[in-house]
Amino acid sequence: MMQRIIDRVNQLDPWIGVSIAIMTIYAAIIGMLQVQAGNLNTEYRANTQRYAIEAMRIRSVGETQAGFDTGAVTRMVEFIAQQRDLAESRDDASIVTKMDVMRDALNKVSPILKTPYDTLGDDAIAHYEVELYLRDAVRAEQYRAAYAPMDAGWDSKANTYVVHLTLLALVLALLGLGVVMHNIPRAMVLTMSVIITIITTGWVITTYIEPVPTINPAAIEAYTNAFSVAYEGKTDAALTGYADAIAKKPDYADAYYEQAWLLYDTQKYPEALKSLANARKYGYEESSIDYIEGYIMMLQGDFAAAETATNGWLSREPHSIAGLGQQVAVQFARDNGSAATTTQATLLNEMRTQVAALRAKGDEPDDQLWVTMNESADIVGEVMLAGQQDETSSFAALKISPATIALAASAVKELRSTAVTLEYNIKPSSAKATDIKLGVTDDQDAFMQQDSFGASDLAVAPLVFQLNAQQIAPGADVLVRFYVDGSEDASLRYVSEWSGSQDGENTVFVQIDLGPSYVLPAGDYAAELYIDGAIQGDLIPFTVTE
Repeated sequence: MMQRIIDRVNQLDPWIGVSIAIMTIYAAIIGMLQVQAGNLNTEYRANTQRYAIEAMRIRSVGETQAGFDTGAVTRMVEFIAQQRDLAESRDDASIVTKMDVMRDALNKVSPILKTPYDTLGDDAIAHYEVELYLRDAVRAEQYRAAYAPMDAGWDSKANTYVVHLTLLALVLALLGLGVVMHNIPRAMVLTMSVIITIITTGWVITTYIEPVPTINPAAIEAYTNAFSVAYEGKTDAALTGYADAIAKKPDYADAYYEQAWLLYDTQKYPEALKSLANARKYGYEESSIDYIEGYIMMLQGDFAAAETATNGWLSREPHSIAGLGQQVAVQFARDNGSAATTTQATLLNEMRTQVAALRAKGDEPDDQLWVTMNESADIVGEVMLAGQQDETSSFAALKISPATIALAASAVKELRSTAVTLEYNIKPSSAKATDIKLGVTDDQDAFMQQDSFGASDLAVAPLVFQLNAQQIAPGADVLVRFYVDGSEDASLRYVSEWSGSQDGENTVFVQIDLGPSYVLPAGDYAAELYIDGAIQGDLIPFTVTE
């Protein structure tokens, strides 16, 4: 029996020749597919790079122009208007004429001073930025993002076809050996060539039918328009636009993500979470989704789900400052003070480690790190307020123990103090300030406590802190942070050095001076005093009236 099989194998010379011809044609076809994939890969890579460069150019030029127009030009126009009014009140016609000439010259320089922008009021700047550069930059960025996976997809196919060609070259070599071999060696090499051909053919078919992303210009245009109107504050129109983009491209991850933020802003939390889930499903960057997902769950009052989400976040990014901060807040909200304190210690250590590592390399941390640190403290503070049944908290009232509330209050102070000592590279000290009061001084320099101030008064007279100093050394770092409607306005920060006595009653004068024409807007404020980076006392609320 075996001999018969071997005899038949020895008679396969004609078939081996035909097989070699077929494999050669087969290899030629795969070679054509490889060339086609390589050409498409080259085209899409060029498009990816072109749109990346274009987007960068549009943004950099546009932001520079917009910064000049909305900053220097508008301030100059305000100054000219003030000088014109002053000259007019003095009946100085020559100065009035000169101011008019200067204003008209500026109108020619900057489009933002012309129609339609001069009729849009507070919406002018956003609309100007959209028309000047933002719409075009976003469109280019979306095309770059769309071409990148096409580039990667066709690059993968081209490289895979090269592997197929290599395997077929091996098959041809085996068939060639089959021509000169006989008996059992011939049977072995022919069997191997058949097996490799079957495997390669299946692989070729899989590679050929594997889908590659395509460009959807209509969806990109819908997204671009939605992003633009969202930037101008037109939420309803933006939501409609993102829905349109998703209808045109159901796997549009960017559209789902931006849609989620608008739904969050309008307090449609379940819908926002659904959009975030779709963004994650279709490949949006997970860390960005993690940043908002758990917080939305907290706003819904579902702290168990928020803890699960945050644990997932930290499993992917164990060194995330924002993730650790959110976990601290969730654990406090779930009345697990001991776990929150442990996580807080990890967070503080992570903050110090990251800053030290950057400075060891001669770099300074990005400002976003300080923002993230303080946002972590803010979220813990919101939990503390909710535990105190304070309606000003973003979260619904929480049933947590007084001990946990006290730990949360301490955590807020420690997080903020650590953030300040790291940001300003301050060495903590034993300095303390107690009995802190806020007010002004009268004509005889006597302190008068106040909780309401006129904006025009603060433009010329300083705020005054009265306090009892304890071991505050000369030259100690003094920082005052101001919060407007619950959020810090970093532009109002006051930084100085201690010049008073080391102990006893002292005053700290805080001049709010951001420019000759600046007037502090009316609203609800709070002040927070730091000595050598450590918070002293509690937030001191006050109001500013027009």
